[in-house]
Amino acid sequence: MRNLYHSLLLIIAGTTQKQLVQQVRYLSLENEMMRSRLPKRVRLNPQEKNRLIRFGSRLGRAMDELVTIVHPQTLRRWIREAKKGKAVTKPGRKRKPAELCQLVVRFAQENGWGYTRILGELKKLGIPSIARNTVKNILLRNGFDPGPVAW
Repeated sequence: MRNLYHSLLLIIAGTTQKQLVQQVRYLSLENEMMRSRLPKRVRLNPQEKNRLIRFGSRLGRAMDELVTIVHPQTLRRWIREAKKGKAVTKPGRKRKPAELCQLVVRFAQENGWGYTRILGELKKLGIPSIARNTVKNILLRNGFDPGPVAW
């Protein structure tokens, strides 16, 4: 009787596992189709990264076969960083160096120039590429009108 139950459990477990494998294959194919319609790079917000970390950390070796939204090595790195206690932060651009911001503000204070003239003067000084909006934002952040002063 004991062998009968054991055999039945093995059959049920085997059937369930086969169904799970089929479901995973189907979902992988569906995922591949959906990804082909998206842009090459998908940006994730911190909440999405944390969800991937939480569920991905349980995958083990299956990670290489299942993870498609990011590279499996990227997910592994995120998991390692989460274990070390590093917070997942929003991606962003670094601000321009303080010296450059001070120079832009100084031009505006001393000469009353707008952002277009300041941009031209920075290029004359050989300062590497700085966008028009960056100069405008620096001026706004420091309380200056980004347009030229009317005489």
